[in-house]
Amino acid sequence: MQTSTTKALRRRRMFTTAVSTLALAALAACGASNGGTGGGGTTDKVDSSGIEKAQALYDSYIERPTQIPNKTPIDKPIPGGKKVTFISCGTPTCNLEADIIERATEKLDWSFSVIANDGTPEKTKAAWQQILREKPDGVIYSATPRAGFEPELQEAKDLGIHVTACCTTDPPGNGLDFVIGQPHHSKPVGQAMAAWVITNSKGSGNSVYVDISAFPILGELYKGYSGLMDDMCAACRYDRLDIPITALGKDVTERIVGFLRSHPDTKYVALSVDGALGVGLPAALKAAGLNDIKIVGEGPDTTTLQYISSGQQEATVMFPYWEEMFSQVDALARMFSGLTLEEETFVPTWIVTKDNLPTDEEIFPVVEDMEEQYYKLWGVA
Repeated sequence: MQTSTTKALRRRRMFTTAVSTLALAALAACGASNGGTGGGGTTDKVDSSGIEKAQALYDSYIERPTQIPNKTPIDKPIPGGKKVTFISCGTPTCNLEADIIERATEKLDWSFSVIANDGTPEKTKAAWQQILREKPDGVIYSATPRAGFEPELQEAKDLGIHVTACCTTDPPGNGLDFVIGQPHHSKPVGQAMAAWVITNSKGSGNSVYVDISAFPILGELYKGYSGLMDDMCAACRYDRLDIPITALGKDVTERIVGFLRSHPDTKYVALSVDGALGVGLPAALKAAGLNDIKIVGEGPDTTTLQYISSGQQEATVMFPYWEEMFSQVDALARMFSGLTLEEETFVPTWIVTKDNLPTDEEIFPVVEDMEEQYYKLWGVA
């Protein structure tokens, strides 16, 4: 199903799609600190009913999803010959996204182009100015706050250019026609991570949730994790370790190891962003003699998938790159056809372990037959 070009193009999910946002520093409004609050652990008594509920939730997330974000067939001919432009964000993730979008647009007989962008405010604004010169029919972008190009977005709206986005805190409206990967889509991901910890520890595991609070888009993920822990695992203590932006790519593993050494009862690490926080972590834990630590994360890159296949990381929650890119093309197809957009889009959540990992060589769709389902909706199967 995947093209060979997707191999080696990668890095990670809502954060590394949001890594361009890191360059903008626009999502840093929440601030960052070296530590954080936690909760749970209100009793030593294991809550058997909570374990049962967590197990049921885990069982639902370990099954590979079959539902794509969209479900209503497009009952009018989709016009061909449309011009769609993707504004890149300068990361391997955006390269992957571009490949996926191109695959979908080719099927609809649309032309596709990419505007290079490193995520800085200057480059982002220049990209939108190029959009206004070239006047494509549709624009797709990822993880860039609209505040940085609001005048250009309004001019694009006046020109009749349809715009969709992924992985941003900006809601749709006033020139931004469709958004997928909004903050509320992250809550089930956090719940899935917590359900794994609860079931794996039999309702008694202490964990540290490693966060990057400078990215507000990750906030709902922590709410999902902490909320489920509070509801279903009274004997589970969890702490929150907040990693500042300045530590990314530098001493993240040292910070995690340091926390675990000072909290010897903590045996589970929950990573809010696999690619940004987990690279090198298994080796660092081994070097520190912390051989009984289990790791769960979300939004893996191929390095994470290889950790899982080799048993160095226990689980991750996949980020639906394929589904979210195809859903944006679907939105453009509906608008080009004069149809209204669906009121709700579904974002699939899937826990992957060594036992159900399809491959560790490339990022794959969460829904196995995702392409075929979309082509059927579009009448081009």
